[in-house]
Amino acid sequence: MPEQNENQSGLKVPEGSPSGLGAFLDRQLDAGRIKFWRTLFFLILLAVALLNLLIKSHHPHFGVDRYPFFWPVFGLVIGGVMVVLVKKIIQPVIKKPEDFYGDL
Repeated sequence: MPEQNENQSGLKVPEGSPSGLGAFLDRQLDAGRIKFWRTLFFLILLAVALLNLLIKSHHPHFGVDRYPFFWPVFGLVIGGVMVVLVKKIIQPVIKKPEDFYGDL
C-alpha cells in the first residue's frame, strides 16, 4: 500500500499522486462516489430553491418578478438562448477552415 501524505487542506492523498481539485474529483470518480456528490448537489439546490420561497429579499421592480422562481427560470431560459445564438450565429462567423493555420 502506498504511503499517504497530507496535502495543504489536510486530506490524505497517496504518495506521488497529484493534488488539486482535478485530482480530488478523479479520486472521487474512481471511488464510485459520484452518486453521493450528485445527490448532495441536488439537495443543496433544493434547499436554496425552497429558501427562495421563504425569504423575500426585495420588492418586485417589474410585474413578473413577484412570482416565485422567476429569476432562476429567467436565467435558465436566457442561458439556453445564448447557447443557441452562439452555436447558430457566432460560431459560423469565427469558424476557420481545417487547414487555415497550415501544417504546424
